[in-house]
Amino acid sequence: MEQIWEALYTAGGMFWKALWALIFGYAISAGIQVLVTREQMGKLLGERGGREAGLAGFFGFISSSCSFAALAASRSVFVKGAHSTNALAFLIASTNLVIELGIVLWVLVGWRFTLGNILLGLLMMLYAYGLTSLWFPDHLAQEAKDHAERAQQEEGMEAENDMKGTWREKLVSRKGWVRIAHTFFMEWKMVWKEILFGFTVAGFIAVLVPQPFWNAVFLLSGDAQATPGVFQVFENALVAPIVAFFTFIGSMGNVPLAAMLWAKGASFGGVMAFLGADLLAATVIYIHAKYYGWKYALYVSAVLYACMVAAGITVHYLFALVGQIPDQRPAVEEMVRFAIDHTLFLNIVFLAIAAVLLWLHFRGGGGETREPAERRAEGGAPSAAE
Repeated sequence: MEQIWEALYTAGGMFWKALWALIFGYAISAGIQVLVTREQMGKLLGERGGREAGLAGFFGFISSSCSFAALAASRSVFVKGAHSTNALAFLIASTNLVIELGIVLWVLVGWRFTLGNILLGLLMMLYAYGLTSLWFPDHLAQEAKDHAERAQQEEGMEAENDMKGTWREKLVSRKGWVRIAHTFFMEWKMVWKEILFGFTVAGFIAVLVPQPFWNAVFLLSGDAQATPGVFQVFENALVAPIVAFFTFIGSMGNVPLAAMLWAKGASFGGVMAFLGADLLAATVIYIHAKYYGWKYALYVSAVLYACMVAAGITVHYLFALVGQIPDQRPAVEEMVRFAIDHTLFLNIVFLAIAAVLLWLHFRGGGGETREPAERRAEGGAPSAAE
């Protein structure tokens, strides 16, 4: 019982330290998602090309969200006409260039991890573009698109669920702010279990899993300051996504686990590959198969695995080249602090912001501002006017 309490305390402390960053990130993400429609994205991403892939990455970045929401958004963009390669770039960016993920990483383990994660996402998009140029069965894309359209019809969803109007009209209207508040609420509704599970698992692993286990998995010598060799960096990058597969959680849930792995001695490249592996969690692969069929899901998973391993190794040696690999490994105890400090005051401010957004959602007619298709997706019936 003492160990269980210590694990829960550790999980709660890590969550408390990251709480303001989570609220800040999801508030920004909600605002951006309301301002740019997926239909606009689909029209610009219909052709394969470097420019289109770059745009897809940019749209993915500004639509950043949890892994499960990103899967749905990527499917929507794909069905609306985006080339499959661009839909993949959108998916990678929307899960690895996540605003709130970068902020929480900075809070827990430092700015180098935030910068490394940005480079990781960009490199994964670049490698995915190259791999799909070399190896892409043409029939798979059409089969996947047909499967996605059928899946949407079976779910009672339409392709269009974006709010109408320009971004300026949305920003100055009550309806626009209510929609932002609703999106903020839906983001948390979709991801709170993943976040709770991720921090809880990180707490229990930090307390219950002995250091010799991590020494064996990541080939650690026991000297936390030792420079990892080439073989160890490659092995860590190959193994970390497999560890992520068995966590069953996505992007935000992976952050506390990544911080814990760094504290336990994993190489920088291994931690980077782990951060990129949110799209290889078992639950994510299953949803991919549900959307597109198992052939396409397994193909995409193989491409993503190769990309995250290669990107993790590349980021490691790019940082090593300029002497910027972090040399401090904060103990788990340093990430677990309940005190009267800047974290307390930041949490108070952002909890107040969250309260205002939630008030707008519940008192501002959040359900009535949504498009018909979105309400049907939640089980509600459209009105006669719709």
